[in-house]
Formats: sequence, C-alpha cells, structure tokens
Amino acid sequence: MQESLKTKKFVYTAILLAIMFMLYLTPLGFLQIGPFAITTMHIPVIVGSIILGYKRGAFLGLVFGLLSVYRSTVLITPTSFVFSPFIPAPGSEHGSLWALVVAILPRILVGITPALVIAFFPKTNLKRTVGYGLAGLVGSLTNTIFVLGLMGTIFGQQLGYESLQAVVLLIGGVIASNGIVEMLVAMFVTASLANVFLIVDKRLVNPTAL
Repeated sequence: MQESLKTKKFVYTAILLAIMFMLYLTPLGFLQIGPFAITTMHIPVIVGSIILGYKRGAFLGLVFGLLSVYRSTVLITPTSFVFSPFIPAPGSEHGSLWALVVAILPRILVGITPALVIAFFPKTNLKRTVGYGLAGLVGSLTNTIFVLGLMGTIFGQQLGYESLQAVVLLIGGVIASNGIVEMLVAMFVTASLANVFLIVDKRLVNPTAL
C-alpha cells in the first residue's frame, strides 16, 4: 500500500513536471490576453501542492524557480539581473546571488501556501469547489507579492524604487492590472486540473466511481 502511494505520487509529480516544461517551451506559459501579460507557469506548482502536499509542491516550485533563472539568463531583458546571478545589474560588472532568492524563494512558497489553505477544508464537495479555487488564488497571490516584494526590497535602487512606499505601490499596481486576471485564471485552471487528478485517482481505486 505504501509503495503504491509512493508510485502514484511519483507519477503525478512527473506529469506535473511535464506540464510545467510544456508551458515553459510554448506560448501557453506566458499568455497575452488583450493588454494583460499572464503567466501560467505557477499553476502546476499550485496543483502539486494541493494534491501531493507541501513537500512535493515546494520541489515543483524549486523547478519553476530554476527555469526562471535559466530563462532570464538566456533571454536577456532589462530586468534579467533581478532573476539571474549571471546578468550584471546596471552600474555593476557582476551579477548578484540575491537574484537566486528573488527567482527561487517565492516559487518554493507557491508550492507551500496552497497546501496550507487546503488543510482548512474538510474532505467534502466544498473542498473541491471552493477550496481548490481559493488555493489557486492564494498560490498566484503568493507568487506576485513575494516576487515583486523581493525585487523591490533587494534591487529597488537599480529598478528606481528607493522606498518601501514605492515597492507597495508597485505591488498594488501590478495586482490591480495583470494580477487580478492572473489570479482568476489560476483559480479556475487550478480547480479544473486538481479535480481531473481527483477523478483519475478515484477511478484507479474504484473503476466505477464517478
């Protein structure tokens, strides 16, 4: 029984990793919906946190963070130095290891906070309808707040945000624009994908289960 559970978790983790890499390698990971630039890369991390627990969720978040570092290293933009220690900040000849904190720590937390949210819901239909959606919202919000917060705190001067108030305004502005749409997408896609895994799980245990 224990071996069967380990095998199932391993398979589900592999599936979510495959989804993450598919999103990374295609435009689906970074959608442009009208004027909004939406990332969906964090959704497999959130789903993993919900169905597999915070430990595997944190692992998936670590992979997400490492992909972010790699992307910022090979696809150089004006803010690549924030996510890659290999890209020098403006006015500097060297990158900063603090970039690893910005790129990786928030993504690990994305794999933890949804599991904490789900822990408050009993195993009923309410968990499937409200709990999964709320976990998706919290996971998306975790990504936005911690990435922007750490960006502003660590690299505020290089980015032109020299005060805490400026960082708070930055976070609020992003949430009010792209953030709301991103959270809504995360809510609905997370709830749908988590339910798919739940249905598959029930079918594996009982082939006649709905």
